[in-house]
Amino acid sequence: MSKRALLQPDDIKEKALRQYPGFLSAWLTGTPYFPLHIPGIGAPDESLAIAQQQVQSLKNGSKEVVGYGYVIEWQERNSRHHGRNLFPERVVFESQPDFLRLIGKQREFADFASAVERIRSRLPELESWLLASRALLLRHLYVVDGLLDVVDYFRQHPRPNVFAREILLSVDTKFIEQNSGILEQWLDRVLPPETIRADERHFERRFGLRYAEPQLLLRFLDPALQRSVGSPWRECSVSLHALAESPIDATTVIIVENKVNLLTFPAVPSAIAMGGLGNGIVDLAYVTWLSNRSLWYWGDLDVEGFEILSRLRIRFPQTRSFLMDDTTLLWWKDSLAVSGTDRPRDVPALLTEPETTAFRFCVAHNVRIEQERIPQAAVVEAVSEFIRTSSTHGSG
Repeated sequence: MSKRALLQPDDIKEKALRQYPGFLSAWLTGTPYFPLHIPGIGAPDESLAIAQQQVQSLKNGSKEVVGYGYVIEWQERNSRHHGRNLFPERVVFESQPDFLRLIGKQREFADFASAVERIRSRLPELESWLLASRALLLRHLYVVDGLLDVVDYFRQHPRPNVFAREILLSVDTKFIEQNSGILEQWLDRVLPPETIRADERHFERRFGLRYAEPQLLLRFLDPALQRSVGSPWRECSVSLHALAESPIDATTVIIVENKVNLLTFPAVPSAIAMGGLGNGIVDLAYVTWLSNRSLWYWGDLDVEGFEILSRLRIRFPQTRSFLMDDTTLLWWKDSLAVSGTDRPRDVPALLTEPETTAFRFCVAHNVRIEQERIPQAAVVEAVSEFIRTSSTHGSG
């Protein structure tokens, strides 16, 4: 087994850099870190000439020659190839300044230490975060003062109900949205639990900020319902929370993904149609009054459409699908199907048996039927059956 070559200055610097995270952790906890031994010094080459070059190069990069960095510990011993000589035994950093200067981290560490001091002074609740998140702090060293100011603002104004850009601080108008990841971690540890929506991953909703909410296209499918609500518009766009705060006395709500399909959906008594949000359909959980409505969903007859239906049904178990079953798929697959998502998918939760059959077919044959491809006459016929079935169930 060949011996490892004698470490050279670049090797030592590389090994020392790998020790930097451990040094930061030790410094944060006040644990002594020096002297620091760099392991694996290796051995000089068997050739005397090469060995002399290696040893001299190692020595030229040491503190003895350059005034900082590592110290070489020597040991006198006999060698079969080199006779009795002093050999490098260990490489050691005796002090923090020597270590930081050699790896070029003096300025960064000074900024890190200053940031830690300011955080500990103003937000001692973040001590455990500091110990666990040194790498994240290193990436945010130059915005720490802004982060501290934002956290102070939220402590004084919990759930402020303003846009982030309206907060009067020294930071620029995009600061909060650009640093929302680290701010979320700090605010979670600092703010009273009752001021945080712990079930919400959306930053603004979690901490009570306003934001540019998704707009839902809403269409009245019954003129009498439109008149009773007092809306001058048959179609209108409504923000998510405005809709949540203004229940509509419709018996039926139909969610339609495609905009043109929504605008051409046939009349249905006491019903409204709403534009779908795609994968953002989970946001409808805020529209709690939907729990008390007959709820239908019509999306593409494909893998993604069934996954969206499943997510909606998890929140609103009463949701039924429209033109999203095996019968519809088999009827139109030869004339309307296009390529789907060519990768395996698990069957989503809460699908009915006809929906599950259609889903499996879409996966197995890599097909989809986009809802806008289904002829309007077929949609009208399905709506007529939908109304007839709903009336029958209602009268029973």
